[in-house]
Amino acid sequence: MKSHKTTLVSSLLAWLLLTLVCVGFLMGTTGYFIIRASVEASIGRRAERMARSLADRLEEHIWNLDDLRLRDHFEQHPAAAAPDLASVRFLTEFEDLICEVTLGEEAEPILRRCPVMRDGLRIGFVETAYSRKSLADTQSIIVRSAALVILGGAVAIFLVTIWLMRMILKRPLVRLARELRSIAGGDYTRRLPEGEHREIDLINREVNAMGLQIEQRTNQLKDEIRERKEAEQALEALRDRLEVQVTERTLALQRAYEDLDQETRERRQTQNEMLEIAHREQQRIGRDIHDALGQQLAGTSFLLGSLEKRLRDRELPESDLAAEVGGHLREAVSKARQLAYGLAPTGISEEGLIDGLESLAENTKALFHIECDFTCTPNCHVDNGTVAMHLYRIVQEALHNAIGHGKADYIWISLSMDGKHGVLTVRDNGAGLDHCKPSDHGMGMRIMRFRAETIGGGFDMTINEGGGTTITVTFEDTPPEEKE
Repeated sequence: MKSHKTTLVSSLLAWLLLTLVCVGFLMGTTGYFIIRASVEASIGRRAERMARSLADRLEEHIWNLDDLRLRDHFEQHPAAAAPDLASVRFLTEFEDLICEVTLGEEAEPILRRCPVMRDGLRIGFVETAYSRKSLADTQSIIVRSAALVILGGAVAIFLVTIWLMRMILKRPLVRLARELRSIAGGDYTRRLPEGEHREIDLINREVNAMGLQIEQRTNQLKDEIRERKEAEQALEALRDRLEVQVTERTLALQRAYEDLDQETRERRQTQNEMLEIAHREQQRIGRDIHDALGQQLAGTSFLLGSLEKRLRDRELPESDLAAEVGGHLREAVSKARQLAYGLAPTGISEEGLIDGLESLAENTKALFHIECDFTCTPNCHVDNGTVAMHLYRIVQEALHNAIGHGKADYIWISLSMDGKHGVLTVRDNGAGLDHCKPSDHGMGMRIMRFRAETIGGGFDMTINEGGGTTITVTFEDTPPEEKE
C-alpha cells in the first residue's frame, strides 16, 4: 500500500508558511492601527493649528458677533482651500453658534475646538472639522504597501528557507536514510560520519550507537544459536542413548515380568494342587474315620451294650461300670462322626454351592446343637467350580473358628450376587478372636485369606460391637477360561 505521509521538509515548509502568514497578518494589523492613529493624530494637529490661526485673526469679529465679517474673512484665509476641510464653526463663550461655514458632507469628521481669548478672557470658540476621506485613502495605500512588503518578504524568506533546508537538512537526512537502509540490510558495521551541525551530529551518534548495539546483539544471538544447536545435538544424542537404554530396560522388564508371571502361575498352580491334595487327604481321612473307625466304634458300642444288659440281668455291680464305659464310647462315636463330617462333609460338586451351604448350615445345627441360618439373594448362583469350592472351605473354616474358639451359639451365613460380583458374609455372636490365642486362629485366618486371594477376591475380618466376629469375602464369578 502506498504511503501518504508527508516528508519532514514539506512539514517544516508548511509550518514555516503558516508562521509567516500569521506573523504577516499580525504585523499588518498592528501597522495598520499604528499608522491610522498616526495619520488621525496628524490631521487633528492640522485642525487644531487652523482653529488657533482663525481664532487669532478673527478675534475682533467674534467679539462683535459679526457673522458676515467672519464668513468673508474665512473665505479669504488660505486654509479655506484645504481639500479635506469639511466645516468651520464660530461659537460664543456660551457655545452659541455665531457662524458656520460648510465645505463638504462628513458623517464622522475629525473635530478640534480652540478657545478665542481677549484681554485674558475667553470670548468664544473656533471649531474645525476635517474629513476622514484622506485618512481612508492613506490607510488603503498603507494596507496595499504593507501587504506587498509582507508578501515579498514572506516569499523571499520562504525561498531562502527552502534553500537552507535543502542544504542543512535534506542532504544529511538522505545520507542518514541511506545508512539506515544499509544497516537494515544486514551491514551492521556501517557508521555515519560526524555531522556539520549539533542536531545532525547527535542523530548520527545515536544511529551509530544503535548499529553498534545491533551488531553486538547479533553476534550474541549467533553465539546463542550456535550453543543451542550444540546443546540440541547433545540432547539428541542423549535421547538416542536413552531410547536404546529404555528399550533394553523395557525388554528386560518384560522378560522379568513374563518370568514372574510364569513363576506366579506355577506357584499358584502348586498351591492349588497342594490344596487339592490336602482336600483329597482330608476327604480320605474323613471317610476312613467314618467307615472304619466309626463302624468299629459303633460295633464295640453295640457289644458293650449287650455286655451291660447281661451284667444287669445277673445283677452284677459291674453293670454300672459297663454303662459308664458305654456312655463314653457313644460320646466317642459322636465325636468321631463330627470329626468325619468336618473332614469330609457333603460335597458341593454334586449339589452346588447354594445347596452345599444350606446342607452345611443344617448339619452344623444338628451336630453342634446351635442356631445356624443361611440366606442368599434371589437367583443367586456361582458358575465357577473353583470359586465355589474355595468359598465353601472358607465357610467351613469360619464355622470351625466360631464354634471351636468363639463358643458361638448363633451363626448367620449370607451370600449375595450382583451380576458377576458377589459378597460372602459369616457372622457369629461368640466371644470373638480377641479372646483366643493367636496360635489358635492364626493358621485358620491365613488359610481363609489365602483362599480368598486365590480366587482374586478380598478378605476382611472385623469384631462386632455386641461380641462375635464378622468375616467378609468379596469375589467375582468368572468362568474358568476367563480366570486363566
